[in-house]
Formats: sequence, C-alpha cells, structure tokens
Amino acid sequence: MKKRLSIICIYLFLVIVVLGSEVNKVATPGSNPQRKKVGVVLSGGGAKGFAHVGVLKVLEEIGIPIDYIAGTSMGAVVGGLYAVGYTTDMIDSLIQVQDWNHLMSDGVYRENIPAFRRNNQSRYVVSLPYEFPFGENSRIVSLPAGVYTGQNIYNLFLNSTIGYHHNISFDDLPIPFGCISADVRTGNEIVMREGNLAEAIRASMAIPGVFTPVERDSMLLIDGGVVNNYPVDLVRSMGADIVIGVTFSRDEKELEQSRGTISEITQQIWNFIGQYKLNNNISDTDILITPDVYPFGMMDFHKTAIDTIIQRGFTAAIEHRDELTKLKKSLSIDTNFYNQTKKRNPYLELDTLTINNIYVEGITQRERSYLNRWIDNYNGSITREELDNMISKIYGSGMFDRVYYRFEGEDPFDLIITVDVKEANRLNLGIHFDSNDLAAILANTTIRLNSSLNSMFDITTRLSRDPFLMIDYSINRGIFFKGGINYKIGKNDLSIYDRGKLLYNLGITRNSLNLVFSEFYFGNIMLHLGAQMEHFHFYKAMGSVFESPQSELNDLLYFNYLLNGVYDNLNKDFFPTSGLYFSFQYSLHTDNFVSMENEAPLNVVRMKMLKPFSLSDKIFITPRITARYIMNDSVPRMYRNLVGGRTDGHYMPQQISLQGSTGMEFLENMVFSTDVNIHYNFTTNNYLYTNLNFTIHNNHLHTLLEGDSFLGVNLGYSYLTVAGPLRLELGYSELSRRFHPYVSYGYYF
Repeated sequence: MKKRLSIICIYLFLVIVVLGSEVNKVATPGSNPQRKKVGVVLSGGGAKGFAHVGVLKVLEEIGIPIDYIAGTSMGAVVGGLYAVGYTTDMIDSLIQVQDWNHLMSDGVYRENIPAFRRNNQSRYVVSLPYEFPFGENSRIVSLPAGVYTGQNIYNLFLNSTIGYHHNISFDDLPIPFGCISADVRTGNEIVMREGNLAEAIRASMAIPGVFTPVERDSMLLIDGGVVNNYPVDLVRSMGADIVIGVTFSRDEKELEQSRGTISEITQQIWNFIGQYKLNNNISDTDILITPDVYPFGMMDFHKTAIDTIIQRGFTAAIEHRDELTKLKKSLSIDTNFYNQTKKRNPYLELDTLTINNIYVEGITQRERSYLNRWIDNYNGSITREELDNMISKIYGSGMFDRVYYRFEGEDPFDLIITVDVKEANRLNLGIHFDSNDLAAILANTTIRLNSSLNSMFDITTRLSRDPFLMIDYSINRGIFFKGGINYKIGKNDLSIYDRGKLLYNLGITRNSLNLVFSEFYFGNIMLHLGAQMEHFHFYKAMGSVFESPQSELNDLLYFNYLLNGVYDNLNKDFFPTSGLYFSFQYSLHTDNFVSMENEAPLNVVRMKMLKPFSLSDKIFITPRITARYIMNDSVPRMYRNLVGGRTDGHYMPQQISLQGSTGMEFLENMVFSTDVNIHYNFTTNNYLYTNLNFTIHNNHLHTLLEGDSFLGVNLGYSYLTVAGPLRLELGYSELSRRFHPYVSYGYYF
C-alpha cells in the first residue's frame, strides 16, 4: 500500500511541475510558442524595389515580427540583406552611398585600372566574344549571354554577406530566407533555400539580356521574375501563416509613356509566364501593400529617384497602419523579447577583417605573381573598402571575365580569390562622330598565344578619314612591366593654316616601328624607354608651298630614342573632378642613328599637366599647361610644333590640341599653351562648360615672352551617354580668327 501511495505522489508531483512550467510559459510576455508565423514577400521591380526598404521601416516601427522573408530580383536583394541582419536604416544607408549606374555595369573606376589601360577604358561600346574558325564547335563571332557579367553588383553582395559565403541552409540566417530564379534550359522555377547566399541573390536578379546568367550545377539561372515575381507560395511553404506582401501594380500612365520602347519590353516580359501565378499569389496575401512609384521606372537608379521611391514605400505601408497594428495585437508578442531571441549576425560590425592566408584559384602558382603586388600589400588585415578596391584592380587588368572571393573559417579568415581567365578572344568596338572628321569606328582585339597571361598580341584599327592600324606584341607583360614591339601605320590628310588662311594640304602615310626596351608601372606612375624607326611617305602635297617641282617632298626615314614618364590618378577621362595628370617626354631624333642632317640629333622636350579643383559640389575648374620645346634651329617639317584640333596627338604625335580652334598650324620651336576648363554638372550626366586658353610661341625658350600670343574660348553643353559624350559647342580662337561650331558623339579616339 505504501508503495502505491509513493508512486501516486511522485506522479502527482511531476504533473504539477509540468503544468506549472506551461503556465509560466504562457504568462511570460512574448513567449507564446503557438503564435502564428509572419512571412514577408518582396516582389521584383528593378529600381522600384527600393520601396521595399520604406515598407520594412514601417513594419519595424510598428513592431511586426518577421519570421520568414522571400523575394525575387530586387526583392531578393533587399530581402537577403534584411535576412542576414541589416536593419532598414543600414540598408537605406547602403543603398544611398552606392553608385548604382556603376554597380549595374561592369565598369571599373579609373583609379583601379592599370596605368597602361587607363586611356583606352572608355573607348569601346560593344565587346563580342569570338573564336578562331578551327575545330568543330568554333565560331567566328558570337553574342554574349548578357551585356554585363554582373561583376560589380556581385561584389556588393559578397561584401554585404561576409560570414555566409560557404554553402549554408538559408534557414540558418537570422531570418529564414528564400528567393526565386528560373532555369532557361528547362523553363523551371528554381527555389533557392540553400547554397551561397550572394550567388543566389545574383541569380535571382539576372535580368535576361542585361546580366549574364548564373551557372549552377547543370542549370543556367536568370531573373526569377519571368516565372514567379511575387513568391507568396514560397513563403507559405517555409511556414508562414500570415503573409505581408509588397508588389507594384501596372501603371497605365507609365506604360503609355514607354510604349514601343525597350522599357516597355522590359516591364512586360514577365507577363508571358508568370502572370497566372502572380494573380494567385496576390489573392493569397493577407496584407497587400502596393507603393505608387510613378513616374519612376525599373532603371531609375539615380539618387533623387531612390530617395523618393523609399519614401513612397513608407507612405504606402503607413496607409495599412491599422491593419498592421491589429495584426501585432493578435500575435500577443512582446517585440523586444522577439528581437532579443533573433539570431545575431556577428559579421555586420566587422569593418576590418583579420586575414590568415590569401589563396588564388583559377591560375597557376607561377602566374599568381601577376597579382602579388595587390594581394600581398595586406599584412594580416583588410578593410571592406580595401577588399573592394583589390578585387576591382584585379578585374580592371582586363585579363579575367570574373573575379570573386569567399571567406572560409572564422576570424582570422582565409581569403580565397577566384579568377575566371578570359578564354575567348573579344572584339571591342567603339564609335565616334564629329563635324570635323565625320564618322569613325575603332576596333580592337587582344589575342593570347597560349595559356600564359604574359605574352599577347593587341590589334587596334581606326576606320575613318584618318585611319590607322596598330599591332602590339608584348613579351613578359604584367601589371608592372612590359617589353615588346609595336608597329603602327596611319594615313592622315592634313590641312595646314596660317592665321585661319589655308596654306596647303599634306597627305601623309606614317609607318612607325617601336621597340619597347622597358616599360614600368608603379601605381599611378609609368616610365617608358624605347627606340623608334619612323617612315613618312607623302602621297599628296597641294598648295603654294609645293608649286615648284624642286620643293616636292621625298620619303623620309628617321631613327628616334624616347624616354616617357606619366603620373596619372585622375578619377575620370571626361570632366575629371579629382586627381592629377603630369607627363613628360624627352626624345632624340636622327636620320642615321646618331645625327640629324649631319648635325647634332634633334632634341625635343614636351610636358603636360592638369589638375581639377572643386569650386562647389557641382562646379569644377581644371587648369592645364602644355609645352613643347625643340632645342635645335634646323627642324624637319614632320617634327615641327603643330597646334590645333580637339585632342593631343590625334593627327600627329607632336600635336598640341587647342580648344575653340579650327584647322592646325605649324608654330615656332618653343610653344607654351595654358587652358582653363570650367564645367558645371547641373544634373546627372548633364554638363555646361567653357574653355579659356592662351598660347604663346617663339624660336627659343629665353625669348618666349617676346613671341606672338593669341587667346581662344569655347562654350559647350555635353550629355554623357553609354557610348560616350554628346557635345555641342561654339568656339573662337585668335589663331584661326573665326568662330567654329562643333558637334560630336562618342569618345574621341
């Protein structure tokens, strides 16, 4: 009997303890394990997706717990950042400081481009891969899978998701996350709930034709908006009982404005496959928020639009305050308790990352020396900004299709950099039109002879009234050293003036063979030592100077020695706002390797310097000084000082440009020219500018101030497009003594 009573007492004690525990759980504010789970769904929409940030701000302020979050395209971007622990204020700040036009392209900031590529970076509009026509599967030219590889936007995702670069379940994030992409090989919707987080977000926003697809296993993934732009069904499958969704309704005014344009095609492409699912998912949403972002569209990534779009999202969510407040009350949750129990992301506060080892994948250990100068500069630590710059510099070398990275282990990390070497050759094309030389096309290709990065041909041609072909073979080429041989043949039809009066026309074919003994690069500094054989053939000589047969020009052959130096850290090719450019050249010209016309070699010194200064956040002034001094009294016509035209060295290597002038003129042995450019960047990509110039020349340096001088001025407007600047201007110079209208489109080459 006693034994039975003991067993009953123990049983009753255990029941009381368990029931008491459950009562305490229910009584503890915010600890109700039976509450309904809330999922948030963020739709795609390009730049319109910034409205998601405003909506999430309202959810934070009201105190709505978010148990799951899912999105597509830009919704995957914002949702992914929120899932790893970014607050809305952090996401807002991150968005605001980005140059989105840069992120949505593969462009590299000028300071991160190796010195030998800086002058060529903006010339090409189109880059097409091709293979030599050998073998069964070879083709001559093929269209790329997308205009951009997504290099810059992917690096943003990598930087923002440090700590989650390895393959993980997205349920292990501070907020469980999922996103959608589409497999173009099967047409299937792909739900991404695990893997590399940055890669998943990148795949979800791979807009067809804009970004190259993401290869994953056997799949080729593109923007999920084509199959499921608003994935309520995904967040339901994750466990959400209540869904708060953000999507964008069709705006008839916007569609009417964009009718018949590429913008309409981009906006409507999702209707072919995903419309049925979209309607079902909208019906399955408990609280639907539809921000009105008109007149902003998918590609409005400029700052003014971003600010307004975020605010529109906030306003749209506030209109549902009553519904959201009622939802919070129904959940019987203490928001502070909920926030305390959320997983914490320890990596968000790490700006400086401790590095144990740095490894490079995709190239041989021998070729790793190509990258060592950038990689080995970091003694055990690197900031996020330094990491971005390092990756950008490696990509800016032009040798790789993609450069990306991952961190492994825990602090201190191992940094693994992966490079995809460019396998296919690329045909680069640039276009230019102006009222002086009419249309021009620039074509370029770089051909590697083997798998090495250090030996290659670079071929460039310009098709215009003044065409040229240049073939450059580099031996042991690297980021910091270059040796080799360069051949260029060009044809120029020069009109030579004297104070605005046409004197004569020269038709010249110029052949030059350059031996590059050594060319060194130290950050922003370039030093070049070489020798040159230069041949001039005159196929036309018309004008009073050439009326007598005795004055006909014969072919000329010269042997020259060159020493060049350049310091260049300008931030832009066109309308720079910071940095400094300085160059000098010392050259010896002979007609027999040692002398010129049986006298001393022709000695020429040239220098150029320009430096932008800020007058305000919109107005900049850039003084420029150019000088060229020929130290001999007797000078062959082909090496005399030539002044005029839009760009230094466009027609002849010694040419000094003079804004506002028309035609070109030979001047005396000593020329000094100073120019002041003032430009006003009044809206995005829109510029007003003026150039004021002063030029003086004489036979000798010590008599320069006694020589002739003249002034010039031009006024212009420019709009920067993808293919280069559109420029409209009117100039006047005392040298040519006439007004000179000028129109051009595209970068000058």
